[in-house]
Order: sequence, then structure tokens, then C-alpha cells
Amino acid sequence: MNIIFHISIGAGIIASVSHLEINSFKIGKVSSGFVLGLISHGILDYTPHCYPINSKLDFFISLFLIATIIYFVQKKYRVLISAILLGCVFPDIVDLAPGIVNTQLKSNLPTFKNIFPWHHHEYSGSIYSGNCSVSNINHILTIPLTQ
Repeated sequence: MNIIFHISIGAGIIASVSHLEINSFKIGKVSSGFVLGLISHGILDYTPHCYPINSKLDFFISLFLIATIIYFVQKKYRVLISAILLGCVFPDIVDLAPGIVNTQLKSNLPTFKNIFPWHHHEYSGSIYSGNCSVSNINHILTIPLTQ
């Protein structure tokens, strides 16, 4: 699934934990936020999906969204919010980023077998048939359900 949708779910997680009182760095809350981001990533990648947004555009818009969210959040929440957003994109950074960087920049970063199961072909919801109607419904429902 496009990164934008992972960030959108991350925003929903952020909204759901916004009531928590965080006056100091709490490793339990931060690691829980990261794990929630990871779980949401797996759920989204497991659901049937196509990629409606160009990958370069998706990358730049997502980077802008992450930076904007972190910039505008109160300072005491930045570590937690960053952990949630990192959890939402971490599987793609680990499994997919080296290959994408190699393709885009003609570099030679080492690539390894995917760690996260939803990036394995048999567990991925990626649709290769070209029929994206179910994917379109999933994408349309993702954003309003997270807000």
C-alpha cells in the first residue's frame, strides 16, 4: 500500500492516544506506539490493494506529511508521535527501501529477503490482476475511518 495510507493510519493512532498524559519520555508508551504502527502496517498490506499514487509522488508527500506532523505537535509528544509514524513505515524501510534506492539511484545497497511476512508474495494483499475495485474501496475507506 502507498506510504500515504500508512501515514493516514498513523494519524488515526495519534488521535486515539492524544488523550494520554505524557510529561516525560516513557519507554512503554513509545514502544507501544511503535508496535501499533507496525501492526497497522501489516493489516493494511494484508488487505487487497493496488498502488493508486505514483511512488515518487507518494514518497515526497509522505515525507512532507511526517515532517509537518512532527513539527506541529507539542514538544512533549514528539517522541511518541515519531515512534508511531516510524512504526507505520518501518517495514517498508527495512524490506523495500534498499531495492527502491538501488533502482532509483543506480546504487548497489545490499538487499535481503523480506523480514515482514506481509511483504512475502503469499501474504501480501498486492493485486497484480489489474482489477483494483476492491482496492479502491479499501483506499477510500482508509482515510475517513482514521479521522
